[in-house]
Amino acid sequence: MDLEITEERRAYLEARGFTILSACPGSGKTTCIVKKLSLLKGYCEKEYGMHTGCACLSFTNKASDELYAKYRELNNEEFKFPNVFSTIDSFLTQNVVMPFWYLCEKCKSKPVIVNDPDVLNEQFFYKYASGGTIKTAVISKFQKFINLIHHYSPSQIVAEINGFSFRNRKIDKIKEDSLYRYCTDVFNHRLENGYITSQDAIWIAVNILQCNNQVARALVNRFPYIIVDEAQDNSEIQFALFNTLINCGLKNLEYVGDPCQSIYEFRNAKPTILLDLMSDAKWKTLHFSECRRSNQRIIDLYSKLKPSNLPEIYAHNVEDKGVPIIIYRYNEALENDVISHFIKTCNENSLSSRAILTRSNMKCLELAGSKNSEFHYWKSFIPYTIIQATQDFNVGDYEAAFLTIRHLLSKILFTVFQYKEKNDFLVTIQKDVSYNAKILGFLLKVPSFSQSFEEWTKNSQIMLKDYWRLDHLPDFEVHSRQKGYKMKDMASIPVKDYYPSNVSRNNSVDIINTIHSVKGASIDAVLLFLSENSKGEKISLKDFPLQCPAIMNEKQRLIYVACSRAQQFLALAVPSTVTDEDVKNVMKGIDYGTLKLSL
Repeated sequence: MDLEITEERRAYLEARGFTILSACPGSGKTTCIVKKLSLLKGYCEKEYGMHTGCACLSFTNKASDELYAKYRELNNEEFKFPNVFSTIDSFLTQNVVMPFWYLCEKCKSKPVIVNDPDVLNEQFFYKYASGGTIKTAVISKFQKFINLIHHYSPSQIVAEINGFSFRNRKIDKIKEDSLYRYCTDVFNHRLENGYITSQDAIWIAVNILQCNNQVARALVNRFPYIIVDEAQDNSEIQFALFNTLINCGLKNLEYVGDPCQSIYEFRNAKPTILLDLMSDAKWKTLHFSECRRSNQRIIDLYSKLKPSNLPEIYAHNVEDKGVPIIIYRYNEALENDVISHFIKTCNENSLSSRAILTRSNMKCLELAGSKNSEFHYWKSFIPYTIIQATQDFNVGDYEAAFLTIRHLLSKILFTVFQYKEKNDFLVTIQKDVSYNAKILGFLLKVPSFSQSFEEWTKNSQIMLKDYWRLDHLPDFEVHSRQKGYKMKDMASIPVKDYYPSNVSRNNSVDIINTIHSVKGASIDAVLLFLSENSKGEKISLKDFPLQCPAIMNEKQRLIYVACSRAQQFLALAVPSTVTDEDVKNVMKGIDYGTLKLSL
């Protein structure tokens, strides 16, 4: 596989030291990273010694695996020791937290990283028998916080570099003194108990490295070159971690990403920190502005959301089939007609990959035909997990379906605190051909969603017990009441009316899904459903600025990511209540067509 070397790419491949690469959508940054890694192997050996290497860090195992696969494809070789592909979490766990946990004062026992809310929360409660029933109470240490613990779940308390946050809201130490003390005790209890989160592990790593320079220097000597991919999604504490390594001698650090595509602020991402570094003289900032994915029409539309201080984006060697952008004007009763016209346009232009995107999972279910995505029949998580796996399987996302069933089995077969056993089980069966064949058989046997809730519940319980040879029927407890519903009447309703077995309306549609789910993807055609307004979590045409913004907000970045997935055809569906004038203002200077659908 040959890599086209343009001036932009050459500048990046030759850059060393502290570098930020701001890469536009479709620029081929992944390919360039793995090309550079092939050069850095020799560079590290020559400049720093035989046993030094480059660490290329990502946020997820999937992203790390993709980089590794791309490296082998482009370079026709393995990325071997002393160089590594890893996630940030794994890198810190293996090199800092596990070997040196005892250097952190707050750690009283060797930690186990647990991101399961059930395990994390169980540490703060105990069960007891009363009157023939099992009840739950708060442990004595946290009785003083009994009014807080039920409103602020311990599993959602996050340790920041200075303080704590809950659901991405920073806790004010002065104004919320009691809540801050509660968060402090929760965090300390986790570290003392040994069951911690990935975020806790980063905090521990920072603490160890800041208080023990010899550990930090050893890590820098081992990995004198570090590349962080998707750096726009770094949290404040992650930036602090890498800054600690710089202070201890790291001379080569690269942040690669796109501040315009940061859509994980709800997970504590801080793209503003990366933007600030881009104006810091200490850092060399490079840009990729050549888009090899989208035609110029699509680029010009999503570029309206981009800050004016970033370079213009240009289509580079993109074949343009000339499909105009379409703005669908519709009411809710005609959502199906919008989708049908979108599919027809795709078929007429031989656009095989297509995606229908929304802001939320609830809207996805509504578009897929669910009568009310907020209706919940069961209290138990098990039936919902089986439904999710079945939906993924039916639309061809086999990896997600198999992963979901593996995790379901781990929760059924092991208790909450058998975390090591769970983890060992998951690792063992992941690549076990016979076990995965059994999971395939299970997914094929899931009862039809055309059965009533009552029938499906009974049949699924029996099938799950018999197929996996469980010693008891799994928990499928049904809600006794739901606001606005008579649960006895709902028992006879087909499951598919509320939980479609296939989240696609048409076999020609690859998937109806959220914007977050397609980040990084290249798709022939994209249809994005927008809301009437931008209240709460909604995104709408009103999020398009009339002038390029100085800084993008997260809603603008969500729209930017959605639109920039499209290669040839982009369509926006907006409610008919949005005025023609609003549409014209947003689309000024863009070649587009409008289709009004009415009853």
